[in-house]
Amino acid sequence: MADHSTCADVLRTLMADMGVEVTVSTEPPLVDGSYTDDPHTCPHGTTYWIEPTGEQIAQWVRDGVR
Repeated sequence: MADHSTCADVLRTLMADMGVEVTVSTEPPLVDGSYTDDPHTCPHGTTYWIEPTGEQIAQWVRDGVR
């Protein structure tokens, strides 16, 4: 069995390195929103959904990011 125990952390870190705070889940979002994207599959075959946190979205609003 492939070890993918750190894959979610790697995805969070990669996004943080780009200045974006995200949630990473193996479950699809309950509601598709403006930031819902296609899922990502790690090299071990696990599917993850990545979305910005509410705090990240609020920061973008404060900063006027479009």
